[in-house]
Amino acid sequence: MGLLYKPDFEEIKKRWIHFWNREVYKRPVIMTACRKNPSGAPLPDCFGLRYYNAVHGKWDEQLALFHCWMQEFVFLGEAVPSFSADFGPDQFAAFFGAQLKFSENSKSTSWVKPIVDDWNNVLPLVFDENGQVFQKLLAYTRKIADDSKGKYLVGDIDKHSNADTLSALRGPMKFCMDFYDCPDLVERAMLDVRKAYSPICDAVFHASDTGEKRGTCHYGFWHPGKFGVVQSDFICMLGKEHFRKYVLPALEEEVEYYDASYFHLDGPGALKHLDDILALKKLGVLQWQPGDGEKANFQWIDVLQKAQKAGKAVHVFGNSQTPLMPGTVKQIHKELNPALVVYDGVLVKSVHEFEELAAWLEKNT
Repeated sequence: MGLLYKPDFEEIKKRWIHFWNREVYKRPVIMTACRKNPSGAPLPDCFGLRYYNAVHGKWDEQLALFHCWMQEFVFLGEAVPSFSADFGPDQFAAFFGAQLKFSENSKSTSWVKPIVDDWNNVLPLVFDENGQVFQKLLAYTRKIADDSKGKYLVGDIDKHSNADTLSALRGPMKFCMDFYDCPDLVERAMLDVRKAYSPICDAVFHASDTGEKRGTCHYGFWHPGKFGVVQSDFICMLGKEHFRKYVLPALEEEVEYYDASYFHLDGPGALKHLDDILALKKLGVLQWQPGDGEKANFQWIDVLQKAQKAGKAVHVFGNSQTPLMPGTVKQIHKELNPALVVYDGVLVKSVHEFEELAAWLEKNT
């Protein structure tokens, strides 16, 4: 059965299954899209207020924007269209009692104000599955799941769990000092948030009606079972010793939770932990996100090759200043293992241009 926004969904599942089995099916995986009418009206802003609309219950308005945006595109290659019920990057902290905030001058993202003055006064941290924010997120997820049937898939939520959650609850500066001032309390807090990971994920998967029935989709990736993104952006502020003691055990558990997983490594400050992350046995894919002001992801060939040598697939993409062009894909195709790569967001102007690239890759793989 196809999807309204991805009619060949059943066919492209085959290539994804080969990918997860570390096999090449004719060519590497490519995910991209192009406008049906490039000279058409300006695109609706589907994503700028998605957190704001989600938190404030403007769900019908957000889904209407999403459909208007989707109707403008044809999704090419193995890209699977999806939409997620996200409340913003600090939503995990909100599940533990923090309040989501928006600025009237900048509604594009949410945040929380720290609520922990002293860990002694709040431990143990307890995740309340009946909490208002979490139940609201599940209700929104169920609404998206109902809307998605036959059209697209429900994506996973943005999980800033483990140390990211504690940093939001405490404040990053104070949390950094806690590793020296009260390391035993940090360890207790980490154990508390780790316990909540599986119950949160289980509830979201159930509400999204994915997993065994339709597979799982996130960032355009598709897997027949449970697939999710693991991350910890806070680790850029930790040395190797503290990372290994406090955060790495949480990442190991999160990777083990999924049938297949993807690690989002964010910023040059996190590269010092690359070897430890690549050593996570069940980890399937590395996404290296260099960050603002840095050269594009695909220009870090040494990082990409290192990940592949460790048996991990790599997510390859450009940025707004340096997009990933078809010619660039042809160049780096010679340097990367085609069974362990996903080319994402290749800038093509038409279906024909994409088909030319796909044919070239088939011929040269």
